[in-house]
Amino acid sequence: MTDRLTAEQWSRYWRHGTLTTFRGRFADNYEGRIRDHWHRVLEGVPVGGKVVDLATGNGAIALIAAQYGHRHQRDLEVFGVDSADIQPAEIFTGKAYARHLRRIRFLGGTPITATTLPDASFDLATSQFGIEYAEPAPAVSELQRLLKPSGSTFAALIHHSDSALLRQAREGLEQVLLCEKSGLQPAVRDLHRRLEQLESRGKNPFDDDKAKQLRTKINECMESLRTAAARYADPGQLVFYVENSMGTFNPEVAKDMTVEQKLAALRDVAAETTAYRQRMRDMISSALDDDQLKTLAERLQRCGFRISENQPFVFEGTHFCHALTATR
Repeated sequence: MTDRLTAEQWSRYWRHGTLTTFRGRFADNYEGRIRDHWHRVLEGVPVGGKVVDLATGNGAIALIAAQYGHRHQRDLEVFGVDSADIQPAEIFTGKAYARHLRRIRFLGGTPITATTLPDASFDLATSQFGIEYAEPAPAVSELQRLLKPSGSTFAALIHHSDSALLRQAREGLEQVLLCEKSGLQPAVRDLHRRLEQLESRGKNPFDDDKAKQLRTKINECMESLRTAAARYADPGQLVFYVENSMGTFNPEVAKDMTVEQKLAALRDVAAETTAYRQRMRDMISSALDDDQLKTLAERLQRCGFRISENQPFVFEGTHFCHALTATR
């Protein structure tokens, strides 16, 4: 596999403090039909059963399992495994669900293809947008090793190459390219520096030709990006880039900031934009098409699993991802 983020890059992402990879929409975990799907899966886990969430990130699905077990008095033992250095219980200390995170045993820095967990010890293995990031052969072998030989289940929601999420990812990459080609940040940076020079010389910035040229350039960039944003149902990345770059001129936000602090804020916006681009490329690279999903199901069957669900997962009227469930 190529074009994948490293464990350290994912570690930095998860330390930013998002429970899921969807900032804003699922800030406090998955809801609606997604959560209902996992609740139905969890119905089959016996009292005192063991659940492991693979590629858990900051523990979104593991948390759903822990909350479900507590609510239904199942006394579930929940594990979360990820190759990134994850510490969800320390990040979300102020959240109402923090007590449930503390009950989950997280194994950071641990690939899902070699979890080190005991053989034949789990009733359920889950994965949402995780199993597809791993090499399929060792991932399935690890599932075969971890799950009990009878009465156990593997359930996954998987990125599909033709899903709404992947279309959004591709549009997001387009937006990033538009931002980076717009010239907005260089113009903003140069204007901040020019304004600093003029202030140090006691000159009026509104009488300075260079400052006027830079303002004109910024306005042209803004107009170009506003026009581009109208083409997208969700211009979120364009909005993020413009609002946070221009925010360095906002007196309510930046009035006490030095020029160097403003330039550092611009670099933060650029770095976040780059990280977003890498995540979207990673998602696109990991997504499975119909043939690859068929191959994964056949691999599971050869290892003794029976496929009980293998179909598109529809959320809010869109092909959100793909649902695959296998039992032993």
